Amino acid sequence: MRHWNKELRFNRLFDNCGKTVMVAMDHGQGGVKPGLAHPEKLLRTIVDANPDAILLGSGMARIFNWMFGGKNKPSLVISSDFIISGGIPQREGEIEHVQQSISVEECVRLGADGIKALLVFGKRNMDLHTENMRYITKLAEECNRWDMPLIVEPTTWGAEFTAEDRKKVSLYADMARISAEMGADIVKCDFMGTPEEFRQVVDNCPVPVTILGGGKAEAVQIADTIEAAAKCGTYGVVFGRNVWQSPDPAKMVQALKAITYNGDRETFLSLCD
Repeated sequence: MRHWNKELRFNRLFDNCGKTVMVAMDHGQGGVKPGLAHPEKLLRTIVDANPDAILLGSGMARIFNWMFGGKNKPSLVISSDFIISGGIPQREGEIEHVQQSISVEECVRLGADGIKALLVFGKRNMDLHTENMRYITKLAEECNRWDMPLIVEPTTWGAEFTAEDRKKVSLYADMARISAEMGADIVKCDFMGTPEEFRQVVDNCPVPVTILGGGKAEAVQIADTIEAAAKCGTYGVVFGRNVWQSPDPAKMVQALKAITYNGDRETFLSLCD
């Protein structure tokens, strides 16, 4: 049973139907991504579209937390870490290092209702993997101290993963379960396989599982994925590029609400036209 203050924050991340539409906007930690230019204007647009929550990096949360203070505004979720894949922007590198970028106390001060942290599997360097796991467990303890929900995103970004590995639903079930074992209140992960296969991810994870959006996709593909994930008992979506790289981000938020809350595929597709 969660402490009451944590329960209040947790419930603000979800709609009355028990599902969440969260917009991830923490990608700017890697530089100016296509679609993420003019951050204040874009953030105003998405705040006004009123998803359940918006995920920001620590710097953007400090600059723009004032946008989240009014009635009926989205919850603020802060990404508590950043990844290091090289010293020069725009150059690809192995994702090995994950470092904490903000304390839980600072997230509380900024009015956050949740914190998101990365758990990167498949690293070549086991010392760095151990460091990442230690970071998650300590962060979970700190989040409990401050009654702050913790969202853990287990990923297959490590260089040891093969293309075949990344298709194994059983690995996602393991990663989701490990995230919960280490203190996650919510797990954010890729949807993989069929609904029947992905059910093992949800059924073996004792905390809510949400799906991430990944790369930009066609509307029909997005609808298929959300519907398939909903059949497994997932708790909603955490989408980034498929919102802010769309021609009309506000309309895309409304489309995601329609299909996530109500299973309304027709409205989703019409709003995506």
